[in-house]
Amino acid sequence: MARKGRQGERGPQTNWETERTLADVEQEQADSEFLDDSGLVCACGSDEFLLEAYLHVVKGVPRPEPVEVETLTCPSCSREFEAIQGEGGKILRGDFVGYADLDDED
Repeated sequence: MARKGRQGERGPQTNWETERTLADVEQEQADSEFLDDSGLVCACGSDEFLLEAYLHVVKGVPRPEPVEVETLTCPSCSREFEAIQGEGGKILRGDFVGYADLDDED
């Protein structure tokens, strides 16, 4: 008579790489805990950003409308967001993408 293995007694294996931690959830909540969700204010409350963008330059003068926008970085807390071109030339804060290293800006 064949012996049955103990397979299944431990339950399914968990892939911890895809699990969110409490710190991840707290960070997401902190990033969304401000009243102005218009895309004009950082999660820390600052309304100033550094814009990474491509500009069209004609005879040495940049045109005011960017050709393409890349990222918005908050100089107060170093959070980096996707930059979105809005109506009327406004640049809006998109999804949080990480933290920038502003110390290397020499």
